[in-house]
Amino acid sequence: MQCWIRIWAEKDLNDIQKHLLIAGDLMGDCGNCRELGISYKTAKECPKCKTPFKYVTSRRFASNPGERFRIVKHLHAARQDLTWIDYDDFKKLTGQQTARDFFSS
Repeated sequence: MQCWIRIWAEKDLNDIQKHLLIAGDLMGDCGNCRELGISYKTAKECPKCKTPFKYVTSRRFASNPGERFRIVKHLHAARQDLTWIDYDDFKKLTGQQTARDFFSS
């Protein structure tokens, strides 16, 4: 039986941040250079910095938690090559890293 289930995996946060495609309602943006207006359904790499995308997330996860399954299912049909990252987890971890970097300098 095929099903959708969240799986935890240990990953390099810097690698995720560099290779992340952040999907919006219509377009996406690059996690590495922040380029806007990227077609998240077809772009294999950022048109500006040429970084290949390996991961995808959606800001709509936070604002529409009840729609997470529908969002993932819809976009996975177009982008089976990308690994889904939970947006809330990603923002929390990058915020912690930014604070650590700030206080250690």
